Amino acid sequence: MSLLVKNGCFLVDQKRLELTLSLAPGETKGIYGASGSGKSTLFYLLAGLNEKGFEGGTYTIDGQTMSQLSIGERSTSVSLLFQNPDMQFCMATPREELLFCLENQCIPQEDMPNKVADALAFCEITHLADQPFTTLSGGEKQLAALACCLILESQYLLLDEPFANLDADTSKKVIRKLQHIQQKKAIGILLIDHQIKETANWVDEWLLIEEDFRTIDQAAIRDLDQHMRKTLPLATNKSSSNKKRLSFQQFRLPIRNHEIVFPNFAFDGGTLIGITGRSGSGKSSFLKAILQQHAYKGDVLLAGKPIKKHPSPFRSISWIMQNPQDQFLAATVAQELSQGSAPTKSEKLLAKLRLQNKSTQSPFRLSQGQQRRLAVASLLQRPVDLLLVDEPTYGQDIKPAWQIMQLLAEKATTGTLVLIVSHDILLLQQFCSQIIDFNLYEKEDADAHAKSNSQIIRHFRARLTGFFSK
Repeated sequence: MSLLVKNGCFLVDQKRLELTLSLAPGETKGIYGASGSGKSTLFYLLAGLNEKGFEGGTYTIDGQTMSQLSIGERSTSVSLLFQNPDMQFCMATPREELLFCLENQCIPQEDMPNKVADALAFCEITHLADQPFTTLSGGEKQLAALACCLILESQYLLLDEPFANLDADTSKKVIRKLQHIQQKKAIGILLIDHQIKETANWVDEWLLIEEDFRTIDQAAIRDLDQHMRKTLPLATNKSSSNKKRLSFQQFRLPIRNHEIVFPNFAFDGGTLIGITGRSGSGKSSFLKAILQQHAYKGDVLLAGKPIKKHPSPFRSISWIMQNPQDQFLAATVAQELSQGSAPTKSEKLLAKLRLQNKSTQSPFRLSQGQQRRLAVASLLQRPVDLLLVDEPTYGQDIKPAWQIMQLLAEKATTGTLVLIVSHDILLLQQFCSQIIDFNLYEKEDADAHAKSNSQIIRHFRARLTGFFSK
């Protein structure tokens, strides 16, 4: 009984990789490698999402090949948690999505409510059951996607960066719960992760992708991570233009069941400001509030003028989104990067981002990590007073994550104020002159229930309007 790959071959950027892997029920193994090295491609193959399958070798799940398993048997054998949780969902809310999963397995209708309740409770998102996915944070979506994998009760779980959108405390809690259910139900877990510190007491063996796959233990992967960190260049000096670029007066931001209440903050141009806090605390909503896409109370001033009264705030602000696919406009990587910059400058930046062999590809065909690097770089050339950056290092190994932060620091030296939302506290501490922890500014919102209901009603009306407008 095991998930077994013997001399499995597949291509990544015309490079042939060969893998031998065994995962037993109740066992946990990890995969570590640079962004774009083939980790997610491997998971698609293991989950049966690539029709061609491996180009060579054999792949069996408990003695059966993927072609021998029916669609229903595949879902109970192996489940994949996508790196981008938006790719996981077909329905509008977590409850609807979980019911959809059970319907596909032909689970009796009378058994569904309890199974849905258990999955929601396991991931501690019962309060989000009927919230539209469009209103959830990246971390909340990741927990909902995990609930969808667990409700299928598969023998093997493939988790692609399962903790990248979660704060440290939530990650530790989820890991403890996964360990418990893994022991109870003998689930084999294979995960891709760059934050190896959190999994130190869980993952004993890692598959490292370099020129090929090789197996190393937890101590060796930790030494490798520490060595890479020591070889990184020093963080760019934190600077400031001493000009108040962005300020907040009596600012209150409603977020479902709480509010973020700021003292009168002011940030200088030419600085990097880190923003952190628990998953769902309102970090992304805060950026949207600055962009006038989320309601708030009080005043937000850009260069001393209320943004609400600014005739064209987007002329002074750029926004690097949490999901990079939401911002791509061009047909190729080179075109996406060269908007507003000279071609020769773009070529140098492509090489710096390790994307020089991707210039003619569609941005949508890049790996998640490569898409994120492109999303950051494509907006760095535009001269703006304020740059809003949402989770720029998500899904990156340490070297490109450091490089992205250096690029943002270089942008700040031009006088731009850069606000960076991230769960990576170590990176923020290295590069940012100030870190705002939203956990310190949370206040209970007495009108939360009414606001939550009205939000659902607004979403339903929007969906209904969209339906009749087609």
